[in-house]
Amino acid sequence: MIVENILDSAVISALQSDQLIIAKTDTIYGVLARAGSKKAIERLYKVKQRPLSKSVIVLASDITDIPGLTPHMQEKYQKLATERPTTIIVNVSPDFLPHIPHINGTLAFRVVPKSLLSELIQKVGYLAAPSANPSGQKPAKNINEAVNYFHESVAIYVDSGDITGVKRSQIIRIRECGKIEFIRK
Repeated sequence: MIVENILDSAVISALQSDQLIIAKTDTIYGVLARAGSKKAIERLYKVKQRPLSKSVIVLASDITDIPGLTPHMQEKYQKLATERPTTIIVNVSPDFLPHIPHINGTLAFRVVPKSLLSELIQKVGYLAAPSANPSGQKPAKNINEAVNYFHESVAIYVDSGDITGVKRSQIIRIRECGKIEFIRK
């Protein structure tokens, strides 16, 4: 099913039922799964043909939803994130979203700007959001490409038109001393 509104009741229902959706994030189209659902994450990895040795970015609606960040780290992140989408790698407990592969005890988070997507996250919780492509393929630039990749294995496609000229997110880690390490600029 193709819809145009990410807050469509079918989108919310699909995510709450552990189904996958494809929608534009704050960067590119992503395959979105409710990060708190083991079943949804298993489905995500299978559909994307993604090895479990690779983690996924977790989208959050607010900086305070990212575990382990001090107020100083939150401030540094927010400053960088106003310039361009920014993903931050943080240490997390093995019990935090345990069904998402933790790489060296870490997960990657990105706070999406206030938008319909952030409202969706507030309704359904954290979203795992790898790019909309099978592993090794180019990310889908529009819904037609996404449908050609995934067909019926994705419950809902949210059409936001073509994606052009979008910068991918920068990836950072903020050390306890406050030093910012850029993993990808």
